[in-house]
Amino acid sequence: MKIFHTADWHIGKIIFSNYMTDDQEYVIKQFFDFIHQEKPDLIIISGDLYDRAVPPSEAVRLVNQTLSEITLNLKIPLLIIAGNHDSPERLEFLNGILSGMNLYIEGSLKKEVRKVSFSDMYGNINFYLLPFIETETAKSIYDKDFKDKTEMMKYIIENININTEERNIIIAHEYVAGGIESDSERRLSVGGSEFIDSEVFRDFDYAALGHLHGRQKIGGKVNYPGSILKYSFSEVSHKKGINCVEFKEKGNTEIKQLLFKPKKDMKIIEGYFDEIIKNTSEDYLLIRIKDDNHIYDAINKLKVRYPNVLSLEFPNIKASSSLKTYDRDIKKVSPENLFEDFYEEVKGKKMTLPAKEKVNEIFGEILEYRGDEK
Repeated sequence: MKIFHTADWHIGKIIFSNYMTDDQEYVIKQFFDFIHQEKPDLIIISGDLYDRAVPPSEAVRLVNQTLSEITLNLKIPLLIIAGNHDSPERLEFLNGILSGMNLYIEGSLKKEVRKVSFSDMYGNINFYLLPFIETETAKSIYDKDFKDKTEMMKYIIENININTEERNIIIAHEYVAGGIESDSERRLSVGGSEFIDSEVFRDFDYAALGHLHGRQKIGGKVNYPGSILKYSFSEVSHKKGINCVEFKEKGNTEIKQLLFKPKKDMKIIEGYFDEIIKNTSEDYLLIRIKDDNHIYDAINKLKVRYPNVLSLEFPNIKASSSLKTYDRDIKKVSPENLFEDFYEEVKGKKMTLPAKEKVNEIFGEILEYRGDEK
């Protein structure tokens, strides 16, 4: 059996006030190209289909259009669980009706973990749908006190009664210890109690996880395909796509990544302003300007050449957290000396003689224009 494992679509995502729906739709079209090329028998979405519990209308439209095409037209079984960004109730409200069309959506954890089974030439292959759940909620469902998520997950899995002679896949949306985070992920809890030991998944042939946005494999069984797009500048080195997984006889599993080409990539550009302004790009950008002095109206000047610059940094400009000029009686200090003090505090160095002469010249012109005595 060949499956597509994907996760963390975050449809409706907003980055620096930019709606990403068009970019998401662009890669979803490539997703359908992969479907036609590879002809998967089943598709898994391991949580965070939406970016928020109440998604905007255009996000709902895109999801409805996508799921309808997969289930109604292509007739490919589709298994979806809720992630920590999704609304469990909104996600699974059509579950009973659509399960007859091979669309299986599990939004909230039940006392008995949902199992969906298929078969191929090698026998049964079982999928266990385990949506994201808070430890406190699990305590009320199972009437048991769990000290952390590892203990919770271990208890849930031990009560599944897995037939280890068959091939078994668990679908979950959790943070497995040893995974690498990025800035666009929402922390599941405070501290380290949300981490799950990968050993709890040892009886499965494949753990189809969501939540971490970088593609990675942990502990031999745990697989994160990563998000479908870069959602923060900490992800600029990521290669986004999906996992294409082929299950043959038990113990024989092949995994390959199918890569998306984004409509606009997310990149970091670093250099001096005069050099950067000579080039152009349509990508989403963080621009780091190496100049050691401020550039007036830099963001608007750059947007002429880089319309999708999202963030601007001046790493070589440092300001003191406590300016001593605040303690001066400015009425008793000349403008030139006051500016000289300010320059030293902001820049961390003294003004050069030519710079002082230029400042004196400028202030002289200002005072002359105002009619003040110098």
